[in-house]
Amino acid sequence: MNRKYYLFRGCLIPTRLPFLERSSLFVLEKLGVEHEQMPGATCCVEPIGLRSLAADTWLVVTARMLAIAESNGRDILSLCNGCYLSLEESRQALENERTRADVNTILKEMDLRYSGNVRVRHFAEIVEEAGADRVRSLVSASQERLRLAAHPGCHMVRPSSKLKIDDSFAPKILDEIASWCGSEVVVSEKWPKCCGGGIAGIDEKVSSKMLEDATSSFRPGGANCILTPCPFCFVQFDIRQKEGLPVLYLAELLALAFGATPEQIGLRYHKTRLP
Repeated sequence: MNRKYYLFRGCLIPTRLPFLERSSLFVLEKLGVEHEQMPGATCCVEPIGLRSLAADTWLVVTARMLAIAESNGRDILSLCNGCYLSLEESRQALENERTRADVNTILKEMDLRYSGNVRVRHFAEIVEEAGADRVRSLVSASQERLRLAAHPGCHMVRPSSKLKIDDSFAPKILDEIASWCGSEVVVSEKWPKCCGGGIAGIDEKVSSKMLEDATSSFRPGGANCILTPCPFCFVQFDIRQKEGLPVLYLAELLALAFGATPEQIGLRYHKTRLP
C-alpha cells in the first residue's frame, strides 16, 4: 500500500457511470491507497474493436500514458477491465527494447519517454493485496443479505497468457473479497462467460443471446444480486439483462460494507434496485 497511483477511470465511468467512481474513491480512501486523477488521460483505445483497426496508434496512445505516469513516479490503477487489459498489454509489449525505442521516437515529439518502469494494477488486485484482515477490519455493515453471482468479466482474467491477477479457470478473487464483506457467493463461474457487451453496438441480437446465456444460471443458483468489477458488464447487467437481478460494481459492495449509505454512492442511479 506504499505505492502511489494515478487513477485511470476510462471513458465509461466518467461519461455514464460517475457513481461507480464515487464508490471507488470511498474504498480507496478507507484502504489508505494514495491516488490522484491521471493527468492528460485519453481513451485507452478499446482493446478489442478499436485496437484491431490501428494497433500502432493503440501502442503510442497507451505508451504516452505509461510515460506520463513514469515521469511522475506513479503506477496506474484502473477502474475498468478493458482499460486494464489495454494498458497492461501495452506495458508488456514495451518490454521489447526495439518496440520501446520505436515508440519513444514518437513520444519524443511530446517531450516524453518511457523506460519500462510502470506497473498497471486492477482495482480488484489492490483490494486483494490489502488482504482479508485489513478489509474485514473496515467492515461496519456486513452485507449478509446478499447472495451473489460473481462475474469477473473477460478482461480481468483473459488472455491468461497476459493477465495474471487471478486464474482464468475458476477465478476466486471476487469470491474472497465478497466473503470479507460478509456476503456469500452462491454462483461462481468456472469459465466466466462473456456478457456480450463488446459487440452490443455491432449485433444486438447476438449480444443479447450472450447476455442471456451468461446470466441464465444466476437466479436458479440462488443469487439475489450480481457482482462484477467491470463497468461494461455492469451496464449489460443493469440495463439489458432480462432476469431482473440487481448488480453491484465491486467497489459498491465494499463501500456499503465499509459504511457508505446508498445515497452517498448513488445507488439510486441503478435501473434495478438492490434487495
